[in-house]
Amino acid sequence: MPDHRSPHGQRPPLWLVLLIIIMGMMSGYWGYRQLGRFVERHRTELISRLQIPNARVPSYSAIRRVMIISDYEELQVVFNQWSQQYSLIPSNEWVSLDGKSLKNTVTDYDRVA
Repeated sequence: MPDHRSPHGQRPPLWLVLLIIIMGMMSGYWGYRQLGRFVERHRTELISRLQIPNARVPSYSAIRRVMIISDYEELQVVFNQWSQQYSLIPSNEWVSLDGKSLKNTVTDYDRVA
């Protein structure tokens, strides 16, 4: 995925910022400030586990900048291509996460068994 940030100054690589955004959101941190708190709270572990050079984790402003300029359709395509390398799920095994969609696939959904 191309990095559209300005080339000036030191910065964490795009892959690292995106990975931390995804990890933060999967942990329930939504929004720029909350993702900044996620990085602050887990800084030591992120540096250790991800082997971040020079212990430079993305700042709140770096996360914000990446989220503003990212093309989410492009990110979705890239993420799906990457994830398919690790998980092949036949289409007949897909599961909807939308409760309304699940509700429409069964009968007597509200009856207690």
